[in-house]
This record gives sequence, structure tokens and C-alpha cells, in this order.
Amino acid sequence: MVAVTTGRPVVGTPLALGRAGRAEVHRGRAVAARSPEETFLEAYRAARSAASALLAPGPRRRGPADVWHRLEAEVAELGEWARVFAGYSRLAAAVEDGLPRRIDARMADDFLWAVGRFLDLVDQRLGMLGPAA
Repeated sequence: MVAVTTGRPVVGTPLALGRAGRAEVHRGRAVAARSPEETFLEAYRAARSAASALLAPGPRRRGPADVWHRLEAEVAELGEWARVFAGYSRLAAAVEDGLPRRIDARMADDFLWAVGRFLDLVDQRLGMLGPAA
């Protein structure tokens, strides 16, 4: 169900909660990953899944279909997060395609931490958690 006035998913819809759940699965895989590249890629997938939980399902308006552009347009308060994660899209695509990219452990851990913060914000917006302490 989509809110008529905002076009955003209604808090707690099965679709949004399913996508948020998928984000948590990817976060768990990132934590358990055996390489920095795998940590980074699973963390990126977690962020992408979480972002999609906030986007209105169904036909989209004109403009880019990329989840980060849509997030920035549809949930302006998270625009800075969308721009940050959009900056990692090419790297994630290269790693996903198996192209050689060097990601060190520090970068992967820092990225995973940032994704965790983003997932917490998404969970709050979906009504899954109380306000951050």
C-alpha cells in the first residue's frame, strides 16, 4: 500500500519489511565475509536493499531508475546518504562482475559501519525501531 499524498510505502507494509529484512541478511553476510571485497559488496547490497524498502512500488515517475537517484528524489531527507552510496556504485558493480579491484580491510570495515548507520535510519523510518539513543 502506498500513501496517496507522498507516494511512499506505508510504514510496515510487507513489501517494505521484506526489503528491510533482505538488507539485514546482506549485513549479516558482510559481517561474516572472508575478504574485504566480499564485506564491501554485501554491505553495498544491504544499503541498496534498505533504500529500496523506502521507495514507492509500482510505476515510477520520469527520471533515473537507479535506486540512489530515486531515494534522493523520493526521500529528500536521505539525499546525502543516497549521494554517498551512489559514489560506490561503479566499484560495487566491478567487484560484483569479478573485475580486479583492491579494497583494503579498513575501507570495507568503515563502509560496513556506515551502512549499519544507514540501515538503522531506514528501520526507524519504517517504524521497526524506536528513535536512536
